Amino acid sequence: MDYKRYQKVRTLIGLLIGVIVWEAVIVSNFYLAISGILIGMLFLFLVKNRFKKIIVDERVISVSGRASQITYSIATILLSLLGLFLIFIAMGSENFYLKLLGETFCYIALLLITIYSISYHYFNKKYGADE
Repeated sequence: MDYKRYQKVRTLIGLLIGVIVWEAVIVSNFYLAISGILIGMLFLFLVKNRFKKIIVDERVISVSGRASQITYSIATILLSLLGLFLIFIAMGSENFYLKLLGETFCYIALLLITIYSISYHYFNKKYGADE
């Protein structure tokens, strides 16, 4: 199986998982959602085992790392600013739900910063940084 076909099969399996979970939400069936996700993960695992591995060079790893760093930075800043904006709007209008939504966005931004810090320190020590 070549990479293009692997991507198509993976996308199709992801789409089917999404449809099953969507249907489970509509009919309020928790077990259908869990079983759909587990079966989809099983199919993804089986397809991945049949796929021939691609050798990844240093450029791909570097580009991937840079893209994830930019995505993290943009998402954290946008979530923080949107959260603060919603909190300030809620103060003027006494809208309880806007304040809760703003606080939730701020907490998500803090969670992202915490996860990034922990993973940065872990990988920094794993790959031999002297501190």
